[in-house]
Amino acid sequence: MLQGSVTDERSLNKIFRLLASEQRRYVLYYLHELDGSADLDDIATQVAAWQREKPSEEVTDDERERTLIRLQNVDLPKLADGGVVEYDSRTGMARFREPGRLLGLFLLFAAKVERPVRNE
Repeated sequence: MLQGSVTDERSLNKIFRLLASEQRRYVLYYLHELDGSADLDDIATQVAAWQREKPSEEVTDDERERTLIRLQNVDLPKLADGGVVEYDSRTGMARFREPGRLLGLFLLFAAKVERPVRNE
């Protein structure tokens, strides 16, 4: 097997793992729209709204809290480790980082297929 193939395969596996979760994709869509950082509470509220297909102001405290806990403990650290999000767990702030070309293409394609409409 060629060295380039191994690298490509690892890159694809990493990308697919990052994008495998609907919640992580929603985080990326939300952060990509922003010009700057977002607070964990705001991210959790919007992601919960998209997942439940309702306006963000209708998200209950319980729905937001469940989403927030998973974001804080699983999704944001995984996206940060993958290099597509800067996440500061102390402040609860996150920012989108420009992904590599291949991840950017997959994210763009996924967004065209499933991107939720932002309800504010």
